Amino acid sequence: MNLTYSDEQAAYAAAARHFADEVLVPISQEFDMDEHLSADEVQSIRSRIAGYEIATVPPTRSDGTLDLLNLGIFIEEVSRVNVGFGAIFQILFFPISTLTSLLTAEQREAYGYIFGSGGIASIAVSEPNAGSNPRQMETLAEATDDGWVLNGQKLWISFADIATGIVVAARVRDSKDIGMFIVPSGTPGCTVATIDMLGMRASAECEVVLNDCHIPGNARIVLPNGVQSALELLENGRLRVIFMAVGVARAALDLAVEYVKNLSQPGRPMEPSQLVLAQAMLADMATEVEAMRLLALRAASLRAAGSPDAPVALSTAKAFGAEAAVRVASTGVQIHGTVGLARGYAAERLLRDARMFTIPDGTTQIHQLMIGRHLTGISAIR
Repeated sequence: MNLTYSDEQAAYAAAARHFADEVLVPISQEFDMDEHLSADEVQSIRSRIAGYEIATVPPTRSDGTLDLLNLGIFIEEVSRVNVGFGAIFQILFFPISTLTSLLTAEQREAYGYIFGSGGIASIAVSEPNAGSNPRQMETLAEATDDGWVLNGQKLWISFADIATGIVVAARVRDSKDIGMFIVPSGTPGCTVATIDMLGMRASAECEVVLNDCHIPGNARIVLPNGVQSALELLENGRLRVIFMAVGVARAALDLAVEYVKNLSQPGRPMEPSQLVLAQAMLADMATEVEAMRLLALRAASLRAAGSPDAPVALSTAKAFGAEAAVRVASTGVQIHGTVGLARGYAAERLLRDARMFTIPDGTTQIHQLMIGRHLTGISAIR
């Protein structure tokens, strides 16, 4: 077992780190990343990164499939600058994805503007009563003579407020199939409302309500394996969220390290007892970040290999990583003292961002139940 990056992965990580520091740090200082980005701001950011291949083309393996390990490395690096970039890149700036690869020539002609360099495509899966579980999905798609009618409610949908189009997951009536349906912006019967959230505020989280929303027959993206394909899409999305959590925790650690080093400069040294305590806290933070990353990389590796152990590895990485991000960010606030509680200070923002990971994409408790089911063979959810 090799627990180190290959030469190629190390080079990719270095390139991603350089891009994050040299390009994204200035952008994060120019825009208010603690408030919802407007469509114009998103397009402005897009134009700033358009010339960087590492940011606009997702990493792929030799067989053309998505390189989940390098994708995770990239998401961690950009989320380290600001978690909003993690959300932006995984949804808006990679023009090639599992979904777009499934588009027919007719769909590319009709809807290519949504997925192309000038579009913003939002993905709507999660629901109030189903979370992100396709098997419990309540949104329905019903075939008509000239297309489809969608009815249902989606919740916590990133960037839906500024999207050029929303790709909605829905259960096909009178079947067990799950389909993905393209709903262009402004389609009658589709309404979007933003929700003011605690953290991760650069990307607006939205409610999407579908009330007799009629779309053409060619708006359905056919998933090759129905529910299983939907689950695979969710697992890839969940993996990205796990690496976003690693990025946030790493940012909290880096910030705390710099704070302690600055306080230890000649002329205003920390008391020896304070320094001992601070270094012990930093050691705990660093250990948690490393454990988060290793679990995330293991989950990505198993997912890429198509291992049957991938789902439980994802649940393990998500459950541990989400809670660890909160612990790391909270310790970072503690190290900063009162200033860490000040609204708008980076340590306070990182704690709010970290807290967002414990609920979306499956709560910690749901993932614990999935791990428990794997260990015992007994489902606690009937």
